[in-house]
Amino acid sequence: MPIPPVFIRLRIDPAKTQTVREVVDGQQRLRAVLEYLDDEFAVSRAHDSPFGARRFSKLPPEAQGRVLAYKFAVYMLEDVSDAEVLAIFARLNTYTLTLNAQEKRNAQFFGEFKQTAYELALEHYEFWTRNRILRDVDIARMKDAELVSELLLSMTKGITETRATHLNACYEANDDKFPEGRRLVKQFRAVIDAIGGLYPDTLGASHFRRTPMFYSLFCALYDYLYGLPGSTHGSNGLEPRRLKAIRRGLNRLNDVLDEPESPKRFASFVDASQRATADVARRETRHKFIWQDALAKS
Repeated sequence: MPIPPVFIRLRIDPAKTQTVREVVDGQQRLRAVLEYLDDEFAVSRAHDSPFGARRFSKLPPEAQGRVLAYKFAVYMLEDVSDAEVLAIFARLNTYTLTLNAQEKRNAQFFGEFKQTAYELALEHYEFWTRNRILRDVDIARMKDAELVSELLLSMTKGITETRATHLNACYEANDDKFPEGRRLVKQFRAVIDAIGGLYPDTLGASHFRRTPMFYSLFCALYDYLYGLPGSTHGSNGLEPRRLKAIRRGLNRLNDVLDEPESPKRFASFVDASQRATADVARRETRHKFIWQDALAKS
C-alpha cells in the first residue's frame, strides 16, 4: 500500500564534515516504522491476521525482508534555508480539506470495528456507485465507511441514533475486539445481495437510493431476514415470489413520495422521509411503513 512521500532537507555541516538529514514532513510515518523495527509494538490482528500480535523480531524471515525492502517516496531538499523549509511545510498543508467526522475516526481508531467497516465499504464500491447511493467524491471522503458503520451499529443495537458521538463510542468499544464481526459481515453481505435481487436494474431511479432511505431499506430487510435486536421479526426467506411482492410494496411507497398530495394514510411516512431523516422517531416511522406495506404483505 502506498505511503505519502517524505520530505527531507539535506544540510552540510562543515564543522563535522558530514551530511545531516532533517525531516520536513513525514516524521510520524518514519517513527512508526523505526519503533516497529525496535519491537516497541506488535501488529494488530485487525490489520494482518496471519501476523497478528507479533513484533518485528517474531516475524518469519521472509516477512521481515518484505518490511525492510519497502521503499518510501522521498523528496530531497538541498541548499534550502530555514525560511524556505517553513514555506514548503506551509504549502504542503495549505490545500488540505478540513477533516469530517469519519475522517477523524479513521485517524483515531485502528482496530477490529474500523477494519470491518472499511473492508465492507471497499468491497461494495461498485454497489454504492452503480445504485447512485454514493458518488466517488463521497467515497473519497469516507462516506461509504460512515454509512457501513451506521448500518453495523444498527444491526447490533436496532433502530438507533448514529450521530458522531454514537459512532465514536461504537468504534472505541469495539476497537480491541469485535466478537460479532464475522457474523455481521456475513449478514451484511446477504442483505446487500437481497437489495440487489429486489433491484436488479438499479436503485438509481428510486427514492431508496437516498442515504436515509437506503438506511431504512437495509434495516427493514435485515429485520426481515435476521431480526433486529428487540424485534419479533426475522427468519424469513426471499424466494422469487416474495421478492416480487416486496418490490411491488416498495414501488408503492416510492410512488407516494412522488405524488403532489399523498394519501392521508401515508402522511407520516412522507414527513419522515423528507425532514430530520436521521431522527430515531422518523427512522422508526419509515421502518414501520416498509414493514407493513412491503415486507409483511409478501
